[in-house]
Amino acid sequence: MFRDHIRLIREYFKLAKVSRLLFVLNLVSALLYKALAIIRPFVASLIIKALSEQDAKMTYWYIGLFVIVYIAYRLALFLNYKAYSWNVAYTYHSLQSRILKKLTTVDNKFTEKISKGRLMNTINTDVISIGEMNDEISEYITTIFQIIGVIGVAAVYSIPIAILITVSSLVYLKIHDFGDKKYNFFWWKAQTEDDRYSTFIGQTLAGLQEVRTFNMLPKLRDQLARIQKRYTKYYLTQRRWANLRGNDIKLSYYIFQIINYILLLIFMIQGHLEINIFILLIAYHTEAIGYVEDFSDAIAEIRVTNASIVRVKSILNYKGEQELEFGNLSLDNLSGSITFKDVSLKLDRQYILKDLNFKIRRHEFVAIVGQPGSGKTMLFNLLLRINKPTSGKIYLDHTEISEFSKAVYTSNVAVANQAPFIFNMSIRKNLDFVDPDIKHQIEACKIAGIHEFIETLPQGYNTILHENATNISGGQRQMISIARTILTDAEVLLFDDITTSLDPDTAKLVPKLIKRLEGERTIIMITKKPELMRLADRIIVLDDGKISDSGTHEGLIKRSKIYRHLQNIVGSSPNNERGNDV
Repeated sequence: MFRDHIRLIREYFKLAKVSRLLFVLNLVSALLYKALAIIRPFVASLIIKALSEQDAKMTYWYIGLFVIVYIAYRLALFLNYKAYSWNVAYTYHSLQSRILKKLTTVDNKFTEKISKGRLMNTINTDVISIGEMNDEISEYITTIFQIIGVIGVAAVYSIPIAILITVSSLVYLKIHDFGDKKYNFFWWKAQTEDDRYSTFIGQTLAGLQEVRTFNMLPKLRDQLARIQKRYTKYYLTQRRWANLRGNDIKLSYYIFQIINYILLLIFMIQGHLEINIFILLIAYHTEAIGYVEDFSDAIAEIRVTNASIVRVKSILNYKGEQELEFGNLSLDNLSGSITFKDVSLKLDRQYILKDLNFKIRRHEFVAIVGQPGSGKTMLFNLLLRINKPTSGKIYLDHTEISEFSKAVYTSNVAVANQAPFIFNMSIRKNLDFVDPDIKHQIEACKIAGIHEFIETLPQGYNTILHENATNISGGQRQMISIARTILTDAEVLLFDDITTSLDPDTAKLVPKLIKRLEGERTIIMITKKPELMRLADRIIVLDDGKISDSGTHEGLIKRSKIYRHLQNIVGSSPNNERGNDV
């Protein structure tokens, strides 16, 4: 039993990386207040003895000692509470920071293995539970000493009573531990169903339009009902075992308590015990069971929290099919040239990109074009380090991109996606993530052509955007995203089909934007718009993951059948989302 407990505690320390100073403070303060808790009944028995002997002086003296012990107990308890609070805050922020850092490096298959519902439950609930486990470990360790201390003091006055306290404590602990293992098993089952429920609700909210259009609600209700039924089954079973460990177990305590009373009465009748010792041993038996209950509760919380530890570890230890690593190179004086040398990308045993060789010069504007499925998006994924090449190398200036530190690389290569994400906060705070200087923000918005619109809003840059900016148009949301990308001051800007969500009037801003940025940044753009292709200094045509041709608009019109086709499909569907193009 204890070996299992130690294993769980070790798992916690491996994951949480707690502050040693805070943990020691928590442990020492707990030992102090628990030691004082053992002393209080002993001092109370001395007061009773002095009273029975009608010794007023010693009675007052012992009452004063009792007050001092109680005040010291409360101070130690207060210090323990503060140490506990500091520990929780430290561990919580540390784990949240590590999870957030991990989520910025996972690949696209992460949510296939870890559902969004489980992820949100882990971030919101599990991390808090792990933060609180520090106190449970302290409770576990100190309560052992507390139980031993009570039994030791009892043994000074009566060996049989000390043995009785020991046996009753072990029986109580064994029954509680058995019930707790069962409780924890069904808690895990219920939590898994809760994750499924959260994920299902999230997916339903994301697809409300389809739910209404195709009248999916009846079937969705059936699916949710099945999840709820399984959850209810596991929850009720869990509660039955909780009742055993919390209430039914009291029967064993009462049986041993009756035996204790009988033995003590016999000892008193035989003249082996005084009244104050009788009361003291009754109190210590009650206290010992209370300590065993605290000990068992600590074990229960440690077990439950271990499930949270497993869930957090599954995120932090997640390894994608292609584990991306960054280097330590902090060189930040870059010009922005990009070179692909014999680059291939293979996913699911199939080549998505094959033998790409090209160079993009400093401050050149290059358009990446091709039919859906030609590999345009995966080319961007390589530049964004979402995937890494199966073979070949990619260079930023003359340095292989994996050698740069993450901070340097991400500050020099920035992207504006066709479906940008905007936070539910003010426009200014959305831009603050990149650069908090309001003058720089205004300049970036002017370049993106969105400044005048922002100025017409009642609160200007302080206007709160709804979730995903639904209170402005898709085009305006896109231009704010582009302004955010410009604000990074990155040398290389990646524009991923940014005109997809733009209305005709807003789309006219993009050529102006390109002209403003030409000669200042390296621009690589995936586009379906013929007019933007024609603006490019150079065009790279992809076909089936390979470079079919590259050159200027005039040259490609003459010699590339694929390019001529792309120029002619001006009416191609604007709904061709990024997910359809690998």
